[in-house]
Amino acid sequence: MKIEEQKKAVRSGYDMDIIPSDLATFGSEAKNLLQDLQSRNERMFLLTFLVVNMADTKRKLENDVFAAAGIAQKNNCALTRLDYQQEAGLMSSVPLGENLIPIQRGLTTSSTAIFIPFITQELFQSGAALYYGLNALSNNMILCDRKQLKNPNGLILGTPGSGKSFAAKREMTNAFLITDDDIIICDPEAEYFPLCSGLTGK
Repeated sequence: MKIEEQKKAVRSGYDMDIIPSDLATFGSEAKNLLQDLQSRNERMFLLTFLVVNMADTKRKLENDVFAAAGIAQKNNCALTRLDYQQEAGLMSSVPLGENLIPIQRGLTTSSTAIFIPFITQELFQSGAALYYGLNALSNNMILCDRKQLKNPNGLILGTPGSGKSFAAKREMTNAFLITDDDIIICDPEAEYFPLCSGLTGK
């Protein structure tokens, strides 16, 4: 494309170094990409990035889609609406490992790695693991079996009304449903009596 523009410039009688600004930008980006691939041990990946918008009404959905498109445009990105492809887009976004949307963008290794939180440490144990919440960075579930840890003891701390009792009751319910462990409660105020009765305790 650059050679064709230079030929046009020569035929028109002006300097061949004067080329359209967008073509000059694309040329510099292509040089930088080639340099990354050759010297920085980068690889090229084809990526399909899907943004799922859900709303209770059609009007709110259109407003959300318009807002998302505006945010992407501010960051020099263009979003394509999947009109009449909503089902394929939803099936591609769920963790089934199948991409039904033929829209791909080439990205380098470092650019692709931005979408994956490599810096997070997950706690996901198998077996009789109990649910303890969500990872604050990756939003993945925290599943832990205390008996497999070096120190199986636990302590729930928090301000009044922050959900300490609820967390203890939820953990007891999970342990009752998943494990065969004995649950012993020392409760002078009988706060846990309804839970104990519901779980057929004594």
